[in-house]
Amino acid sequence: MIKEKQDMSEKMKHEELVELLQEGKIGYLRFVMESENEQDYLEWCRTHGTDPSDESAEFYIEQTDIEQMDRQVMDDEDYGIWN
Repeated sequence: MIKEKQDMSEKMKHEELVELLQEGKIGYLRFVMESENEQDYLEWCRTHGTDPSDESAEFYIEQTDIEQMDRQVMDDEDYGIWN
C-alpha cells in the first residue's frame, strides 16, 4: 500500500511536470532535472560530450521516448497483440 502511494505521488509529480512543460512554465532542462530521469540524463550528457541545457534535454527526451516506444512495440509483438 505504501509503495502504491509512493508510485502515485511520483506519477502525479511527472504529470505535473508535463503540464508545466506544455504550458511553457518550465523548460526541458528543468523538466528532466526535476524528474526521476535526472541521473540518467546527466550520464547521457557525459557519454555524449554535451552540457546540460534545454536543447540537450529536449533531444534526450526525444531519444528516450523513441527507445521506450520501440520497446513497447517489441513487447506487444512478443505477445502477439499485433498479429
